[in-house]
Amino acid sequence: MNPSWFRTLATAAALLTPTLAPAQFSGDLVLWPKGCEAAGQCIIKEALRFKDASGTVWEAKAGLKTDGASIPGVFQPFIGSPFETRFIKAAVIHDHYCDRHVRSWRMTHRVFYDALLDQGVSQAKAKTMYLAVLVGGPKWIRLIAGNACGKNCINAMKSVTGDTGFQTRPADYSLPALAPAMQEVLTQLEANPNALTLEQIEERAQQLMPGDFYFANGDTLVVTGEDAIQ
Repeated sequence: MNPSWFRTLATAAALLTPTLAPAQFSGDLVLWPKGCEAAGQCIIKEALRFKDASGTVWEAKAGLKTDGASIPGVFQPFIGSPFETRFIKAAVIHDHYCDRHVRSWRMTHRVFYDALLDQGVSQAKAKTMYLAVLVGGPKWIRLIAGNACGKNCINAMKSVTGDTGFQTRPADYSLPALAPAMQEVLTQLEANPNALTLEQIEERAQQLMPGDFYFANGDTLVVTGEDAIQ
C-alpha cells in the first residue's frame, strides 16, 4: 500500500473515532445542618451535577437527604468513613438515583464508581466499593406488560412492593461472603490496580449472588399471565 495513502486512512479513522470527555462534577456540595455528618444524615443545600465520560448528566437536586457513601460499619476499617470528602459527592449522586429509578441499577452503581475516580479515589478502593454496591446496593427492574397476558392483564402493573411498573429491593449488605470478598479484592488491587477489570468485578459480584433475580434479568422484564394481574 502506498505510504501516503495509508497515512490518509489512518488520519481519517482517528477523526471518526469517538472520544470520551473527562467526567466531572459541577456545583458546590453544601451539607446542612452544620455538623450533620456526626448524626449520619444530611441534606444538600444546592444542586449537584455530574457529567460522566459518555456525556450523560446526573443531577441531585437541592433538598436531597444523604447518609453518606454506602459503607456499612463492618467495611469502614478498610474502606473509610461514609462522609469522607472523596466519597460524599459520588454518594449524593448515587443516593439520588437509587431513590428515583430514572436509569437502571447497573448504570446507577457504575456512575458511583466513575464519580469516585473523578474525586481522586484510588482504583483499588473505587473498584472495591463498586463490588459492594453491586452486591448490596438497591436494585430495581422495570416491569412491562406482555401482549398475551389475558383479560385481567393491565398496563399499569404494580410490583409486590406497590410501586407501579417496578420490582425493587432495598439495600442489603448482610451477605456474609461480601466483607471477605471486598478485602480480597482490595488487597489484590492495591498490589496491582489493573489486576481486575470492571467486567471481572461485575462477574465476581454475580458469583456472590448465584441465581439472584436482578442479576439474572436485564433492565426490563416482560410480565405475562397471573403475574401481571393487579
